[in-house]
Amino acid sequence: MTAHDELEGRYRRLMAAYPLRHRREYEEEMVGVLLAGAEPGQRRPSARDRADILVNALAVRVRGWVGDLGDPAWRRAASAVQIVGTLFLLVVGIRWVLPGMTYYSGVDLLEFARPAVWAVVLTLALAGLRRLAAGAAAAGALVEIAHVAQWYDYSPSQVLRSSWLVTVALMVAVSSAWLAVGERTAAPRGLWWFAAALAFAGGGDLIDRHQGMFNGFTYAVTMNDQFLFRYAVPLYLTAAALAVWAWWRQGSLVRRRILALTAPVVAIAAMVTYGFAGFMYSSQQFPSPILLRPSQWAILLATPVAALAVAVVGLNRWERLSALVELGRRAEKT
Repeated sequence: MTAHDELEGRYRRLMAAYPLRHRREYEEEMVGVLLAGAEPGQRRPSARDRADILVNALAVRVRGWVGDLGDPAWRRAASAVQIVGTLFLLVVGIRWVLPGMTYYSGVDLLEFARPAVWAVVLTLALAGLRRLAAGAAAAGALVEIAHVAQWYDYSPSQVLRSSWLVTVALMVAVSSAWLAVGERTAAPRGLWWFAAALAFAGGGDLIDRHQGMFNGFTYAVTMNDQFLFRYAVPLYLTAAALAVWAWWRQGSLVRRRILALTAPVVAIAAMVTYGFAGFMYSSQQFPSPILLRPSQWAILLATPVAALAVAVVGLNRWERLSALVELGRRAEKT
């Protein structure tokens, strides 16, 4: 076997890393280019060629799994997550610094920084300053992490309960970084519906937090000292209806991608609620807090990443299958 034949065989074995359909279309051309650039008498691919082939093969496979993440529908969904997530975090931050909200514990510097940084992110995002918005969103995520981390030494269960909020901040930061490159994306449709939903939810929370605060006055109908109906419930239901309506107005492609991008938040909330229920109960029973083990940290950190990957891959597979079914139906009609 000549050196040329041996080198060609090794290149073709490396090409097996590409999907079969890609190899059928491009393998001969790629092998020809690689052989043309080889040194005389070379028998093995260089380390650079190996790395390029394997990295590019992985990129092709990932694109096949998740689809084109740069298409307009994905970018519009990321814009919705960025704006609505920032609005949500701004409202959550404000609720801790409004007069009368923290009369029992005071307000520290981080609690003032939270609404301030998200207000900056919202302003920059709406102004179209994408790179500045991405930097501010990254800073906001760090502020949220620092705010939650300060509880860890004495209340790890509180850190777990707040992990979904940190995940929201991280998704806003990721979406902002995503939108900072590529073509400019228009603001999501029905932004004011999302804002109205948050306003109603904030009003319900305000009523709940002040419920029974004043002697002889309460924001609920009671009987036998048991709450039968809270006045905040209609506000929460209205907020949910407005949020669903705003989400529905985005269009089917964007709606599905918004659900995929919010999957990490749902997954981490479910994991904490069900997977860490025993830990949170036992941690609160002991005089000194029980800290998370490395394996538990690994599960906690891997959950949102895995949820996002599964959601994106599942959505891509479902849309491809739906497109094939639709093509089959059209073919039958013709």
